[in-house]
Amino acid sequence: LDDAISLALQFNQTLAAAAVGVSAADERLNQAGLYANPEINLEFENFGGNDELSGFDGAETTFAISQPLLLGGKIAGRKGVAEADLALANRELDAVRLDVMAITTIAFNNVIVAQERVELTKKLAELANSLDDTVKTRIEAGKVSPVEGVRTRAAVARAQVDVAKANRAWAAARVRLATTWGSSDPLFGRAVGHLRPSTRLPPRTVLDEMLMQTPEMARLTEELTRQEHVMKLEEARGVPDLTLTVGPRKYQETDSWAWVGGVSLPLPIFNRNQGARRAAEFEIERTRLEVSARRIALEGRLSTVLEKLRALGGEVRSYEQEIVPASAEAFDAISLGFREGKFGFLEVLDAQRSLSEAALLLLESQQRHSAA
Repeated sequence: LDDAISLALQFNQTLAAAAVGVSAADERLNQAGLYANPEINLEFENFGGNDELSGFDGAETTFAISQPLLLGGKIAGRKGVAEADLALANRELDAVRLDVMAITTIAFNNVIVAQERVELTKKLAELANSLDDTVKTRIEAGKVSPVEGVRTRAAVARAQVDVAKANRAWAAARVRLATTWGSSDPLFGRAVGHLRPSTRLPPRTVLDEMLMQTPEMARLTEELTRQEHVMKLEEARGVPDLTLTVGPRKYQETDSWAWVGGVSLPLPIFNRNQGARRAAEFEIERTRLEVSARRIALEGRLSTVLEKLRALGGEVRSYEQEIVPASAEAFDAISLGFREGKFGFLEVLDAQRSLSEAALLLLESQQRHSAA
């Protein structure tokens, strides 16, 4: 399992995409801290007229540089939003990493189940063959009808079909596991591990503390922080920006020059970004409500999973400790009794069917428990 998880964390494409998302968010943070670019203005006046203003003799040429000055904390506001976006991207990366680990673990456990199913069907096929040999001996001795030989051969054929199906399912499970690290060709034969569900769960208080530390909960907190930064940015955008202009002016007529300068400031009469500010306030409230709802949903999911784990844990223990051992004991006793002529063939088949069903149900319970 450790090898499988290591491969998935190294080569999984979904995880790689989330990592690229973090890099993109980091670059947006760098962009958010940049100042506005200055502008170069080249202006010609008083040329191409009539009389003394004809041609360029009376022209005035102005070369100026204008620099917008962002006021109200706009750059800090943009950086705050970008930092929150970067934090969200990191939380998303953490969540994807845990998802990949969980998906890989489930796929690995499915391979283990498929392997054990192959071994189980092989054992059941051996039992069917052994029973067929016993019936042949009894037929030759004239103790049972040849019809029972037909039944055992049919049971052997069914067992062989089950073995083939189990092998195909095992091959498919290995391919699904390999896809978690971006491969369609499983370069391994068997998975090394066992399905042994834990019989004890941590106290609910410990699990609640662990839940609050998950990437999902951290992401909820970061979403609220981001909306608060958006609110600050929209407030800053309500403050008009100042533009400073300075440069030399050339007078062609006198061949002299002088400096010109100017300041421009929009008048916030109609647009004070009031709509965006109010929208940001509503977004903060909406995010608070969503955070609360999602936190409650996560706590509810935790309760559901805990109940499911407890139920499945009890089910697995019942199969492991009671049902399967009892079915195996009954089959052994009835098989021995059949050889001694104490039981009929149908009773042996029924005992074999019960053992097969119990063993397969144990595997299914173990699989559901690992997936939960």
